[in-house]
Amino acid sequence: MTMATRIVVVALAAMLAAFPARAATTIYASSVYSQTNVLNAAGALFSPNGSAATILSGGDLVLQYAYPLTGQNIAATLLALPSSPAFNFLSVSVGEIIGGVATYSAGSIPFVDMGAGGVFSADFTALCATVSATGCSLVRIQNLASFGTPGALIDGVSGVSNAPEPAAWALMMLGFAGVGWRLKTARRRILGPGRDRRRSALA
Repeated sequence: MTMATRIVVVALAAMLAAFPARAATTIYASSVYSQTNVLNAAGALFSPNGSAATILSGGDLVLQYAYPLTGQNIAATLLALPSSPAFNFLSVSVGEIIGGVATYSAGSIPFVDMGAGGVFSADFTALCATVSATGCSLVRIQNLASFGTPGALIDGVSGVSNAPEPAAWALMMLGFAGVGWRLKTARRRILGPGRDRRRSALA
């Protein structure tokens, strides 16, 4: 490897290392796992876009994530209710599919949707740990009761996962490439350049 190539590799590694070393990334629900008394359930998927799911009074919406969530900073975006005064009493819990069965945390975090819209955010790390040591891929939102409105308008639910970020993947790939290069140069040093070429030609 020439000196110029080494400088480029070191510079690339330094640039990647300069990014925040987070192993977690914010992701959005990839699918609706189950629903009861919910209109337009797919409106709660991905980032907020104004097309909300309506969880009717007594309704239950469970979203399944592509990567398990740590439970940290799970946030639900609510749209403003069209009538006033209007309230929804909601409860949010997390869970995981264990042995093919959806298993939820024993506890939940209740909150009141006052009708003005906004973002509900809470840390479910402790609740998630009661279900699974590797994270929870299910988020369950229940509408316990509604007053003055048919239901709650949920427009996107996000959370933090253990999935590595692109910068972390790039740094790992660079490391594997460096190990491969070192093994190749060590082999050439042991066999000698002539023997290595003859062996390649015979292969």
